[in-house]
Amino acid sequence: MSESSQALTIRLTAFEGPFDLLLHLIKELEVDINDIPMAQVTDQYLAYVHQMQPLDLDLIGDYLVMAATLLEIKSRLLIPIEPDQADLEGEWQDPRESLVQQLLVYQQFQKVADALEDHQATRSANYSRPQTDLSAYQADIPLQEGEVSLDSLSQAMLNVLKRQLDRQPAQKEIHQDQVSIPDKIQAIRSQLASLDPGDRIEFNQLLRNASRPEIIASFMAVLELVRQHEVQFIQEGLYAPIQIMRREEGEP
Repeated sequence: MSESSQALTIRLTAFEGPFDLLLHLIKELEVDINDIPMAQVTDQYLAYVHQMQPLDLDLIGDYLVMAATLLEIKSRLLIPIEPDQADLEGEWQDPRESLVQQLLVYQQFQKVADALEDHQATRSANYSRPQTDLSAYQADIPLQEGEVSLDSLSQAMLNVLKRQLDRQPAQKEIHQDQVSIPDKIQAIRSQLASLDPGDRIEFNQLLRNASRPEIIASFMAVLELVRQHEVQFIQEGLYAPIQIMRREEGEP
């Protein structure tokens, strides 16, 4: 690989994908994410992608797809609105809406990922002794009830969140009710309070039929309940579903 291609690869790996690059450009331009200046953003995005051209197409494929999407949106915005369409302003749909919604969801998802990374970094900084060599012992030790680390729980929940986001189509309407994390915390508390003592609920059930913002808010709410020691997580085997159970008052 040439030095120029290698440098471009390094620049490309600074971004996790086309949405990451878009958010970077929007931040640099200091514009409102809900009112993206498509001409300016598209031109800068295309200039960046043009620099990637010497690279492997498999590496920049997603970026090229996004470039085509931006060009389409830009061209649709350049089409003059007919007088009869102007009279029906309420029925006109901004071609940027779907893109903005996906950017907002991606932005929220990145906040969750950053929080998990910060948590892992904090735990690593507090690690005070080398790992004990357990190679002479049983390789697959069954988990005891309640032995679910916050790290493994966070990773499991992040995987669920990714699957949910992949399955759900992007919402076309961006003007939706704000999802409050405190409200989600209260809703989860109420749901657990309705269970008999000792009963459990699978984490997946909290995300059933939830919208993307609700999934993210639920994820953050559960992490907060873990931090406050209000809930206990149980996994009956290495790959078994993670279950949630309310901690009783005074329970360690």
